[in-house]
Formats: sequence, structure tokens, C-alpha cells
Amino acid sequence: MSETLTRDLRDVANENHAQEIKAATDAYVAALTSIRGANNPDGPALDLILACEAAAAKFKAMEDQMRAAPFRTMQGDGVVSFEYGGMVATVRAGSTSAQVTDMATLKKAAPELFVPQPDKLLQSELTKRLKAGMAVAGAQLSTGAPSLTIRRA
Repeated sequence: MSETLTRDLRDVANENHAQEIKAATDAYVAALTSIRGANNPDGPALDLILACEAAAAKFKAMEDQMRAAPFRTMQGDGVVSFEYGGMVATVRAGSTSAQVTDMATLKKAAPELFVPQPDKLLQSELTKRLKAGMAVAGAQLSTGAPSLTIRRA
């Protein structure tokens, strides 16, 4: 791995930590401390859930940036692969696939490439009818498992 790659990755990691990760993990630790000391942990549990969501988003963004840095450097240096600690990082070529530029022209030129689609159920319309009390043979209303929704007030 080149010196440039190492320096660039350190910069990315340090900047992300200072600007994004530290604040997110500090908020997580504060929420964790709050729930540990709470007489009623339900409210602080919401704070902890939101802190986890925020931290996960920040970590995902950092992961994406950390992945982009060696990718750019490897492409620039012509390195296609390197090993580290039992892992192998490899730059793969993009996959080749067809791209339609004019659907009508394609359909006229190669109609055999088109297959009829099976019937598609209009789920929302079926649900509306059943909720309105209409009997529809072969269908019934079903209620899924409850879940917790959290919105900021």
C-alpha cells in the first residue's frame, strides 16, 4: 500500500471522527447513561434508539468514504488487489449489461425478447374493499404484528 493511500485514509478517518463520529458516539453514551439511571426507562429508551440510528448513519457514511479512498488510490496507482490481515481488497471491473435506449424501436426489432407479464394484484384496492366491509372470495383482512414508531415531536 502506498504512502499516499495511508496518509489519505488517515485524513479521512480523522476528519470523520472529529466532525461526525465523535458527536454521534457521545450522544449514544449520553443516552446509554440516561437509560441506566432512569426510574422509568421508556422515554430514555427512545433517546437511545434515536442515538443508535444517528450513529449507524454516521458510521455508514464513514464506511462509504473509507471504501472510496483506497478505491480511488488503487485505480490511480493501477493496483488491482492487496492483502491485509487475512482480507483481500480487490478492484473489480464493472459488470456488462444491456441498456435500452429506445424501447419502441427495440420492441419492433426484437419482439421475441418481450414476454407477457402475469397478472398483478392491486393490493391497495383489495385492502380498501375489505376494509369497507365488502366480501371478496379468496381474501380476508389480516393485521400484522404491532411495531414501535418514533417521530420527533
